[in-house]
Amino acid sequence: MNYVEKLMSQFPQLEYKFEKEMPAKHKGLCVDNIVYLNPNQTNKELSSTLAEEIAHYYTSVGDISDYKTPESRKQERRAKLVAAEMTVHPALLINAYQKGCREYWEVADELGITVGALKEAIELFRQKYGEGFNYEGFNIIFGSSDSIRVVKLQ
Repeated sequence: MNYVEKLMSQFPQLEYKFEKEMPAKHKGLCVDNIVYLNPNQTNKELSSTLAEEIAHYYTSVGDISDYKTPESRKQERRAKLVAAEMTVHPALLINAYQKGCREYWEVADELGITVGALKEAIELFRQKYGEGFNYEGFNIIFGSSDSIRVVKLQ
């Protein structure tokens, strides 16, 4: 089961529709309990899109497609952070590091997401936690040169 299928199975209360007619600039859209997905994406892109649309289902209220209002931008940021925590969970980062993944491209490949999605998630984590944080006995450090370091705490 790939990550997209796994995510879908974890949220069975949502209906998923792949819309071939969706404009290329739109990767996904959540309306009520229906998640519309543009099928013209790689699996790695689709993983990130799906996570973000699921996050919107839980965190967003109303039509936030117009990012001109502060409330829309706030809801978009909140959904992106929830999606980042779903796709780039600290336990997954630790696991990837223990498998030898150090560079962003290696970690992204291990997690099944794009490097861009990983960088966006790490930037959101930096805003929330700073340059690193502790998680279940490990210190996760985001390097400045597209690398991640994990140190087991004593």
